[in-house]
Amino acid sequence: MLHQHPVHKNHGNIFVKIFHGIVMAVAMTSPLITLPQLLSIYVTRNASGVSSITWSAYIFTSIIWLSYGVMHREKVIILNGILGVILGATIFFGILIYN
Repeated sequence: MLHQHPVHKNHGNIFVKIFHGIVMAVAMTSPLITLPQLLSIYVTRNASGVSSITWSAYIFTSIIWLSYGVMHREKVIILNGILGVILGATIFFGILIYN
């Protein structure tokens, strides 16, 4: 179970519970949105048109989220950050290799 901050309240509202579940699913799966870009680079061995600046920023923001998740012991944010860093770095190195 996630760590509950004092500002979080245990709402009995069904909408809040459903929305919480949706947010958790999105947080855990959103880094996977990068998979088509990753596959495109490594299958075609071509990274032309892919911005190293954009992916550097993606890695940087993932590191920030990972750090935040670790500080607050939020497992979902930690998972999101780890996946973001790994996938972003893999794409960034693909840009360096195939561009």
